[in-house]
Amino acid sequence: MPMLSKLGFVSVAVVIGWFALFASVEPIVGGMSFSITGDVQAQDCYRDPDDDRREDRRIPNMTITTADKLADIQEIIDTEENPQLGIEELNKMIARGTRRYNGNELANIYKMLAYAYFVLDDMSNTIIYNEKILEHCEDIRIGMQSTTMFTLAQLYYSEERFDESLAMIEDWLLIADDPGPNPYFFVATIYYQQQDYDRAIEYVELAIDMATERGLLPIKKSWYGMLRFLYFEKENFPKVIEILEIMVREYPERSSWIQLAGMYGSEGYEEKQLYAMEAANVLGFFDRESDYLQYQGVLMNADVAIRGAWYLQEGFDNETVEPSYRSLNALGQSYQAALEDDEAIERFEEATEFAEDGRIFKRLAQLYLGKEEFGKCTERAEEAIKRGGIDRVWDLKILEGMCEFNRDRLTRALEIFREARRDARDARAASAEKSARDWIRYIESERNRLRQLAAAEAT
Repeated sequence: MPMLSKLGFVSVAVVIGWFALFASVEPIVGGMSFSITGDVQAQDCYRDPDDDRREDRRIPNMTITTADKLADIQEIIDTEENPQLGIEELNKMIARGTRRYNGNELANIYKMLAYAYFVLDDMSNTIIYNEKILEHCEDIRIGMQSTTMFTLAQLYYSEERFDESLAMIEDWLLIADDPGPNPYFFVATIYYQQQDYDRAIEYVELAIDMATERGLLPIKKSWYGMLRFLYFEKENFPKVIEILEIMVREYPERSSWIQLAGMYGSEGYEEKQLYAMEAANVLGFFDRESDYLQYQGVLMNADVAIRGAWYLQEGFDNETVEPSYRSLNALGQSYQAALEDDEAIERFEEATEFAEDGRIFKRLAQLYLGKEEFGKCTERAEEAIKRGGIDRVWDLKILEGMCEFNRDRLTRALEIFREARRDARDARAASAEKSARDWIRYIESERNRLRQLAAAEAT
């Protein structure tokens, strides 16, 4: 899973929060006290939601003059689309002296300043003036306090101030009435950013359980996506599979099916991997070369190589799979495993155009030997040796010697087998050394037999 976009996650929620917060001037609200830096000031500005005293604050009234002035400034910001002029007017109000305003009025002035800076995309000042709202928490309604705290938590998050974001959202949860599952998922994203995956898992699962209990279905795909990623990072692969099995049912998308197939394979569930890939193909999710190549490999492992060849050929036919060494070699291997040697040779020969070493030529030499096309066998064996990159080169030389022997080129075959014997001896490959030695003895015996036969015929 890629890193979550911090700005992307909060942008919609922040904008919604700001429209709600600044739709009109809030004459009275309540809140928690914070300093400019966002550190909590210990004051009794929040209580448990079940505490009847939470609405007992005495909220000072806003004067008509202040309310009208703030309404005019809001019109400047919104209707005239001039937030900078709005900021200047608000600063003039503050410059007249903060003592002339009560806590509720000051909080609403700061709220309007925060909104203006938000419109200007000045997040630093947006945060500062939201914090200043909460400095007057005892003089504002609980609704304004709650909205401001939640908005601040998201703004801190967008600025990567994760500790402050976490502290703020946890305090917000103390005053929120029935917050629902979404804020708990937000807490999970903070823990995720802090790489505290255990706590992140705890809160994602809490959000999912809460949404399920309330019938808020289907659960958001991103929630399961994060949970899958977190368990993967914890290397809890059975849980990853469990989540992916939910995702393919709830959100039958390509990525979930392909990932589920991959996880089945890595955990040794080959049959389930095959079924998952088959389902992805039937559902029309094969739209990448890697899909066809992965499925070909799964079918090869399941001993149904010919189906692997058919499906991979389908990828070539619909131009999803491009001709390359990897793709043509895979197709050739499927045909070879299915004993379709002519088809295999054709694909391997096409792959030689992309070959960077001699491995594909060795494979061709083996096939040509089996088809008794000994001249082509020799040619491809020599090319393989020339290009290099061959493991156990003595085996390749034995193969070339066999081809030369069958072409009745005994002297050349003898030279090759002697090279193979020497190479095998140096590598301490006893079995190959014995095979080369047996061939040498046989050829020498055959040459003696032919000499004796020729001498007898001459007399």
